[in-house]
Amino acid sequence: MSIEIFLSIIEVRAMESWRDVTCPIQRTAMLFADVYIIMILRDLATGQKRFTELQRAGINPRILSQRLKMLTREGVISRTRFVEKPPRVEYALTPKGLALMPILDALKTFGEKYLPLDDNASSSSSS
Repeated sequence: MSIEIFLSIIEVRAMESWRDVTCPIQRTAMLFADVYIIMILRDLATGQKRFTELQRAGINPRILSQRLKMLTREGVISRTRFVEKPPRVEYALTPKGLALMPILDALKTFGEKYLPLDDNASSSSSS
């Protein structure tokens, strides 16, 4: 087992313990302060996507699968399975997931203002 996968398992377990925390900011951070979750939410903000489309952001398939299951379980995204050959599954934001969009917008605004790319850097993903 690689260290990346081991650490992701620990992170998922930590995210699942948010119900024991009284502070709402800490509960939210425990669940969503993860770069992979933020990338998934960012990509789903433009509409429903298939697993392979979400994977294009560079997320390890195992980590992506774990995060999608957790977000589905928490009601942040929906998973729709289409009965066709080959089988097709699509993920989309739920109203609970859409409620996170102002937070992602604030992260984007902060990044643009306080963490600008220098002129020589190239943007590898759009936000």
